[in-house]
Amino acid sequence: MCWRISSRWREENYFRYARTRFALDALDSYAAAPDDPDRMVPNPAKKAAAARIRQAEAAAQAAEAARDAALLQLRSPAPGQAAYLSNQVINALAAPVEDAWRELDEADQAAAAIPARVPLGTLTPDMVRLDAEVKQITHAIRMAAYNAETSLACALDGHYARAGDEAYAVIREALAVSGDIRPGDGELLIRLDPLTAPRRTQALAALCDQLTAAGARYPGTNLILRYEVKPHPSPA
Repeated sequence: MCWRISSRWREENYFRYARTRFALDALDSYAAAPDDPDRMVPNPAKKAAAARIRQAEAAAQAAEAARDAALLQLRSPAPGQAAYLSNQVINALAAPVEDAWRELDEADQAAAAIPARVPLGTLTPDMVRLDAEVKQITHAIRMAAYNAETSLACALDGHYARAGDEAYAVIREALAVSGDIRPGDGELLIRLDPLTAPRRTQALAALCDQLTAAGARYPGTNLILRYEVKPHPSPA
């Protein structure tokens, strides 16, 4: 249970963060393809039928309230005035209520006969949808980037005093910073420029040491990746 809850928490964090930082909802392709006409979709007539039911319920309640108010007035005449309640009067007052409840019953029956979902082709035969393959590929890239950023942010723990609050900000700045790429004898040196603050530059240097210790190879070559950070300029 704890593992499942933490996984759900991680997924929710990803979607919230990715919408802000990775343009998760951006339009990745203008390519479109015909939608499946047999795909079942919510029936808009069901919503209209529900609105009719709500209107009929409100009308029935208003009719009952008007009848009760009229009966109360007839049964409580002013002093010195006589009141006569006959079956004709009661029937006349009850007639609008009966009509309102009859309309409500008809609205309920009509709504029950309407299917909740219908084939898409019966509503919009020419419906198209955006190409899903490009969106899935870009989502996979965004998820990989998020996981990489999260792993780098976690690696700052113990090397940056405010890692709990600023780890992601430091990593975002480090990923956007410029630098040099220097191929060498059996290695590929990635030498990054310093960050905006000395404490962030020191944290990035510690992170570079961890990445260098991993001994990763640049894809397609035998060059070992080595990371460094240029020293932060001394104040004049």
